[in-house]
Amino acid sequence: MRRIHRSIKWVGLSLLFFLIVLTTPENTRAQDPQPGESSSPFDPRFGIVDSFVDTAEANAAQAGWTRVFFRWDVVQPAGSFDWKPVNVPDPLLNAEVAAGREIAAVLIGTPSWATESRTSTAVPPQEAWGDFVFKIATQYKGRVKHWIIWNQPDVTDPTSGNHTWDGSEEDYYRLLKEAYLKIKAVDPTMQIHIAGLTYTWDQEQDNRQYLDRLLDIIIADPEAANQNYFFDAVGYHLYYDPVQILGALRDIRGILDAHGLGQKPIWLDETNAPPSEDFIEPPTAPTAYSITLDEQSAFVIQAFALGLAGGAERIAFNKMRNERDHPESAAPFGLLRGDNSRRPAFNAFRVVSTYFAGMQQASWLQLGNIYIVTLDRGGQTTTVLWNTATTPVNYSLNAIAPEGIMVDERGNLQTIPASNGVYTIQLPGAVCSSGAYCFIGGAPRLIVETGSIDQRAPLLPLTAPTATVTPLPLPTNTPLPTDTPLPLPPTITPTPEAEVVSSATESEPPAEGDLSTPMAESAPPPADALPAPGVEETPPEAIALLDTETDSAVSAGPTPTVVPPVSFSTVLRPDRILWLLIIGLVVFTVSYGVQVVIWYRLKR
Repeated sequence: MRRIHRSIKWVGLSLLFFLIVLTTPENTRAQDPQPGESSSPFDPRFGIVDSFVDTAEANAAQAGWTRVFFRWDVVQPAGSFDWKPVNVPDPLLNAEVAAGREIAAVLIGTPSWATESRTSTAVPPQEAWGDFVFKIATQYKGRVKHWIIWNQPDVTDPTSGNHTWDGSEEDYYRLLKEAYLKIKAVDPTMQIHIAGLTYTWDQEQDNRQYLDRLLDIIIADPEAANQNYFFDAVGYHLYYDPVQILGALRDIRGILDAHGLGQKPIWLDETNAPPSEDFIEPPTAPTAYSITLDEQSAFVIQAFALGLAGGAERIAFNKMRNERDHPESAAPFGLLRGDNSRRPAFNAFRVVSTYFAGMQQASWLQLGNIYIVTLDRGGQTTTVLWNTATTPVNYSLNAIAPEGIMVDERGNLQTIPASNGVYTIQLPGAVCSSGAYCFIGGAPRLIVETGSIDQRAPLLPLTAPTATVTPLPLPTNTPLPTDTPLPLPPTITPTPEAEVVSSATESEPPAEGDLSTPMAESAPPPADALPAPGVEETPPEAIALLDTETDSAVSAGPTPTVVPPVSFSTVLRPDRILWLLIIGLVVFTVSYGVQVVIWYRLKR
């Protein structure tokens, strides 16, 4: 009898131990998913800000990277001993990693306890800042590779909605240097980025560019050369005008070259031309410009094409989805509306991520009112063309192959044959909703061909844009879709006997009589007609993204070891609940069976 009770006891203890092991939070053992378990199916150059709000739609758009905000004043609100879940809950972030999307995290927001001013824009103490950076980099090692240090420190007006930094360039350099050293100590392969700068702010103030001033300070540090100058890349936020984006990128590259840092990558962390004419989700206040949904779609393709041609290594559309009431700005920015319906720009982004993917080299031409960006994709060539005049134009493009695929901004495909080595392409005119200042060209057309750009007869020589980069206002910082993903371009087998015919007339621009005033020559509005730069943008609020299912804090001691946050949402996941039910049923069945057997034997 005693032996039977002992057996029952050991069975029960074994089942209890098994149950505890299965229900122990995975965050205390290993992060889920494990780094490197999946390779990305997307080109990492094309990103969407805050894609985690709808990972499925970000996958459908084929976004290769995303940007998120980690606010220090949210992670450690009570003091250096405090450690709470960050802005983006782990399940959402893990879904992005599992999808194969690279994550760039912005570190920003001084806690009130860290400075006397008790403002998030204050310059933090170096030791407290370094401790936070080390801990957060340790926690997200393997999931976050790129770290952007602060956001828009070049906006100096404290009354601006874009103002995030009260310090000088020297203060920011100390912030950047400390972050670089601490993050590299965690993982030398992690990449540290200079904060996303606006470019237009300094231009509007007639100042030397912030990057130019900052690099003067960096290269003067005798330790900088041996530490990669304490940054791996520089980011910018450029909006509205694709040609001005090109001009700004060329100027930024010139600043880096002048400091001997021309090898540093440039990331376009944010870009967009938010629409004012969306009747489903209209603006909540007057907007700086009139922009239709179709113009936003055209902008996406034009800006990404000229951004690549201008030397941007990566580009991100800002942003994935609007808040339902989009209080963050007058003009809602998202590819998705607050009700999750897709805007036309969603398909335009997918055109980019599909037909720009694998780009190895980009070049651009301006032929009168026609812009041409050629992307060498290693065995395939994508040529992007658009018209900046208001009148539609038939343009003759020298062909690489006997036939190609023409793609419009909505992703519609059409086989287009070459006649005597030339494609004839109708380019729609620019809509120019904002009037005389017509900064977005007409709907672009893509020609996708098999073959190398070397097989194309030369076009006319490059003509640089005649307009300078004019300051534009800084913008701010979702029925279910049914349309199917864009098809990949079919492989076109060229006819060996076909020859590419070239002549002077094939690459000439359209006749002057067919064109209206080019966009590049349109006079921008006077400076006082533009709203003050930055009046609309506010960094994403962290509180709305907190994991509200837990009130508990994860303590962070004086050592750099960080225990990842645990909450009911991360512990009681649906799969775990299912396992609990199954295990509970097994335990009940076994224990009940044992009791029946014992009872039967005792009765006998």
